[in-house]
Amino acid sequence: MTTEGAPDETTGTLSDTPTEHDEVEIVVLEARAVDEMVGKIRAAAAAPSAADAVAAWYAEHGEDAWHGKGHDHAVVGETLMYLHDAPDGMLVPHARYQDGTEKIYTDAAHADRAY
Repeated sequence: MTTEGAPDETTGTLSDTPTEHDEVEIVVLEARAVDEMVGKIRAAAAAPSAADAVAAWYAEHGEDAWHGKGHDHAVVGETLMYLHDAPDGMLVPHARYQDGTEKIYTDAAHADRAY
């Protein structure tokens, strides 16, 4: 499932005008795999150099649609990874790539409202 634009977290509807490089793909995984991603992103974000790497990544590639709503940011390889809180409290992993595309990882129970 792919959608464009900046979704509104409370309703799951698109709220902003998309740009030509904003594309979001929802990736459905087993709940265990999503939990593992959350743990790995939190560990990477806790690294001493994480804040500087994230600042450099944003300086080079610009802000994402969820900028300011995300937390536990980290750069893994060439990919920006971060979490945001879903309305039901689930932590939702994101991966943003240099070309502006983004993937949101969720389990089947939350796929229809992952963003």
